[in-house]
Amino acid sequence: MPRAMLKERPYRGGMPFDKAAFQLFLRDRSYSFAMEKAIALLAARARTEKEIVDALKRNAYPEHVIARVMARLHDAGYLNDMDFAEHWAASRTNKGLGMRRIRTELRQKGVSQEDIDEALSSIDEDDIFSSAVKAAQKTARGKDLSSPADRQKILAALARRGYDFSLARRALDELAAKE
Repeated sequence: MPRAMLKERPYRGGMPFDKAAFQLFLRDRSYSFAMEKAIALLAARARTEKEIVDALKRNAYPEHVIARVMARLHDAGYLNDMDFAEHWAASRTNKGLGMRRIRTELRQKGVSQEDIDEALSSIDEDDIFSSAVKAAQKTARGKDLSSPADRQKILAALARRGYDFSLARRALDELAAKE
């Protein structure tokens, strides 16, 4: 139960406790508090359905209240995992992350595989390659590109960022050709 609900109906030791009245209070007020929590989460940043449900469960809202809040958010158009996946993938690509890492992050956020595939298909291959080159440039600072050990370190760093080997290799070759 959120603190705000406890503040609204405080309990002091020694007071008689009316369980039926308390249950009625919870039933009447938990929806509005859960909706406020969900709106506050969405106001901070876009979120997936799973993130909202998990946050409401952590705050101990009953399942029927969570279902009602989720239905209302869907009806209002506040939740759309497909849009979330597209925006997330585009922003992560701009930050220099590869497709594999973006796919993993979206799975962790509860986005369906179909939505992930569609969101990643909308990303231009040239954008992915240019972000891989930028990531390679950042990693290659202070390293000798003619050294096999340094090249291996750069490839490993790109792999950790989620780029597949062939794309990382092409980005490294492009970087070496520029120098």
